Amino acid sequence: MVAHTSFDNFLLFGDSITQFSFDVIDRGWASQLANAYQRRLDIINRGFSGYTSEQALHLLPQLLPLANTPTHSKIQFLTIFFGANDACLPPSSQHTPLKRYEENLRALIDMVHSPTSPTYSPHTRIILICPPPVNEGPWEKECQQRGMSMNRDWEVTKAYAEVCLSVGREYSERNGQGEECQVDVIDTWGIMMEKVEGGERTLSEFLKDGLHLAAAGNDVIFEEIMKILRTKYRAWDPAKMLMHGPWWRHLDVDHPETDLLICANKPPVPASTV
Repeated sequence: MVAHTSFDNFLLFGDSITQFSFDVIDRGWASQLANAYQRRLDIINRGFSGYTSEQALHLLPQLLPLANTPTHSKIQFLTIFFGANDACLPPSSQHTPLKRYEENLRALIDMVHSPTSPTYSPHTRIILICPPPVNEGPWEKECQQRGMSMNRDWEVTKAYAEVCLSVGREYSERNGQGEECQVDVIDTWGIMMEKVEGGERTLSEFLKDGLHLAAAGNDVIFEEIMKILRTKYRAWDPAKMLMHGPWWRHLDVDHPETDLLICANKPPVPASTV
């Protein structure tokens, strides 16, 4: 009997910066991940343009399998990338108060890593991604073209990025203290601003309209994700993972079904390997 061949998942959850991350023209960070993990992991894009952490609370349970429910594939990695819209200025309907944003991030992480959660998944590794800076000039022009008033502020968005970074570091330290909570955080704001202030890049190189990522911004996210994988989860470095299916030159020309049956019944990487 032929077993079902499944590819484990790398689930990307966020707002428009995630939804647009398959854009190959701007070297979308998800498209780069999909290229790196071809025949190894399925990159699943669940980005929702305009959404905030408030809506995320209701969406994430719909995307996660129930605990102890058999599935063909597992979510090995999950990115959570909200904050750019939460930081909108009131009276915008997208505005989420800073304290509430912090609570929402904790709730999203706990949906995965709390043993009492119906979607508890201790093997799923979370990568929390902080919102990037806002380039106010270009974004104000974008707002004017859309018939909107300026709805974001550099300092306000910085505060949301700092909260995200703080939450991510806190959960990351818990794992170091023996708790089963594998969380990492990417300081998008800090990385970009360090390069801007050092004269290596401009915000316009990172952000194509003042808010969404240009090619250089996408490169930052992709490179930081890969850095985490290569240093902390080395077995999941795509360069070290076996591909699903033998190379075609290795297949038995007359009876390829024998080689492919073995492939279908043998996962490329043990689920417990980190």
